[in-house]
Amino acid sequence: MISVVIPVHNRLAYTRQCLSCLSAQTYRDFRVIVVDDGSTDGTDTMIKTEFPDVVLIKGDGNLWWTEATNVGIRYAMKQPDGNGPHFVLTLNDDTIVQPDYLQSMLNAYDAHQPCLVGSVSVDSTNPERLEYAGSAFELYTAGGRHLAADYQYSYANLIGKTDHVESQSLPGRGTLIPMDVFAKAGLFNAEKYAHYMADIEFSIRAKKAGYRLIVDAKSIVYEIVQATGIQVEKGLTFKQFINSFTSIKSPTNLTVRYNFALEHSRTKHLYFCFDIGRICAGFLLRKLRTVRLG
Repeated sequence: MISVVIPVHNRLAYTRQCLSCLSAQTYRDFRVIVVDDGSTDGTDTMIKTEFPDVVLIKGDGNLWWTEATNVGIRYAMKQPDGNGPHFVLTLNDDTIVQPDYLQSMLNAYDAHQPCLVGSVSVDSTNPERLEYAGSAFELYTAGGRHLAADYQYSYANLIGKTDHVESQSLPGRGTLIPMDVFAKAGLFNAEKYAHYMADIEFSIRAKKAGYRLIVDAKSIVYEIVQATGIQVEKGLTFKQFINSFTSIKSPTNLTVRYNFALEHSRTKHLYFCFDIGRICAGFLLRKLRTVRLG
């Protein structure tokens, strides 16, 4: 049994598209759990009308990604699932998957267990463009890189060289998690990572608990790139960039990054300083590049 947990908020069209993809899966032993955190755009009515088999749980608008995901996981934990293994698949609604997606994820788990299985991400408008294939980082000076760069951000290059990538973290955008991981590593940490970095932090805890972090080359998530928070961050003005340090919706939220530095880095406060310095340098370099091109 796979419990697919999808937190949503006011993105009816994306939610409908994502649920339609799941309805077409060739692997059928799964349930979809949508946690609708206070949508006001009719998302709940659409789900009840068009996808009556979907489990719909309502939030009050204050759950954010992390606690909404935990709500779905807790629901899944309480359900009887026979004698077979039980998994949670975390998925965002701004994604598209092919009919063989769930089967592909299970095949990868069988090949590499015990593990968490992450998905390759490609641009939905340009599927050759590899957006994500794992990450590498070190916990001293906040250095790291996207492993997609090793394949020149080309999906053809990736699939031509390997069937999987070993990663040091995994995002919530299409990750298959064996249910026993939660018993060993706990749930996502909603107290310290309300919206961003909860997925990264959780996967690091899972790795410490003895699980490999695999990105399966055949399990593809087609990402609606323009809908992601990361893309929004790239076009920030200087004022917006400064405000992003305190926004719960921002991956550069200082409190979140400070919590991560204290919990998982080797150098604690020094790591935090390196991390924020890297973020500021990246912003300034993007602005300089924009000025030169303009």
